[in-house]
Amino acid sequence: MTTSYTWEYQIQVPPYDRLVEVLEAFFASYPGGDYTCERRERFRLEFRRGLWRRSLLGMGPPVPDRLMKGQFSRWPLIVRVLARPAPTFFTATARYELHLPKSVPGLAQEVQSSVNLHILKELGDLAAYLAECIGLESPPEVTPL
Repeated sequence: MTTSYTWEYQIQVPPYDRLVEVLEAFFASYPGGDYTCERRERFRLEFRRGLWRRSLLGMGPPVPDRLMKGQFSRWPLIVRVLARPAPTFFTATARYELHLPKSVPGLAQEVQSSVNLHILKELGDLAAYLAECIGLESPPEVTPL
């Protein structure tokens, strides 16, 4: 059994009919992420990145391989994105799940805070990308949940 940590954030934007496509394009092309889209539904996306390996005998889902100090973009991470449409605004919720390999029992609080800063930087880039694609004057606010 591996340990995992979760961080969740929201971004609200005006109604935009191509929001899911923009979210997918951002994560698929993000230079610091190397995300792979694992699942795509009408309003849901799931991405995986980092160092994963096949489980025992190559059967079952991938399992976290290792953490590389100072290389957050290679840590075993799953990002689930949900776009909720509404008449006045759309809410995009991003849930980051960091899955630790069995060799790492847990993360110190300062490392967890560092992960949060990495994620906020990435979501700041997403907010700027959304503003550019939607035509907003300023990037929408990223709100931790």
